Parts: sequence; structure tokens; C-alpha cells
Amino acid sequence: MNTQNIAEIVVSVVVAIIGILTPYLANFIKNNKTARTLVDVLPTLAKDAVVAMQKLGVDQYLEGELKKSKAVTFVESALENLGFKSTDATTIKNAVESAYADLVKKGTLSVYTQKTEADVKAETEAEKLAAAKKALADAQATVTTLESASTTSSAATK
Repeated sequence: MNTQNIAEIVVSVVVAIIGILTPYLANFIKNNKTARTLVDVLPTLAKDAVVAMQKLGVDQYLEGELKKSKAVTFVESALENLGFKSTDATTIKNAVESAYADLVKKGTLSVYTQKTEADVKAETEAEKLAAAKKALADAQATVTTLESASTTSSAATK
């Protein structure tokens, strides 16, 4: 065999290998880019979800676990909207917990005074009291109306 034939064989083999490996390399790079994008986006989404749940907790009473699950759901739907088809639920939960811990440490969440179960009970009692006062006022108005009608009709009969 001469060297020209050997060189042609080596070039042919290298071209064939490159042709076979190129799709795999492209897929690997694409997947790696997706993972990198997820790592870049996930902390921000988790932070936003935690803050949103804290803001929601100002208006209505939410237990901690309910806030966490709603934040995880928020992040999952945001990732779906960004085009991530499948995400690891544990990774998202960990990101939400990490964001919560970070925001607590920075004092960011202390701005949002959370509604407690006692607040909800007090509001319910206040609503009941207001309803009872209104009913009492309506009843007193009815009594006054009836008394004045009774006085008027008894005066008219005399």
C-alpha cells in the first residue's frame, strides 16, 4: 500500500466520524445550554414566587406549607411558559426554599406583615358584630316606625 491510499483512508474515516458525531455534539451543546438557562432563571423565578406568596399572605391567611406549594406551582408554570417541558420537582422545591431562606436572611420578607389565624378570627368576629349592629338598628327603626304608626292611628280613633 502506498501512503496516498493510507491518507485517503484516514481522511475518509475522519470525515465519517465527524459526520456521525456532529448531531450528538449539537444535541449535547443544546441540552447543556438549556440546563445553563434553567440554572440562570430558576433562582429569579423562585424569589419572585416567594415574594408573591408573602404579598398574598398580607391579605389572607396562608399556612407556610400552602405558601410553599403555591410558590412551587408558580415556578413550574413559569418554566412551562418559558418552554421547559420537564423539570425536576425536587429541584424547584429546593430553589423555593433557598429563595425563602435568602429573603428572610436579607430581611426582605419582614416588610410583609402576614395575616394570622387570630387576625382572621378577629375579622370574622368584627363582621358578625357589624351584622348584629345593623340588624339591631334595623329592628329599632322598625319598632320606631310601628310605634309612630300606632300612636298616629290611636290618636286618629280618639
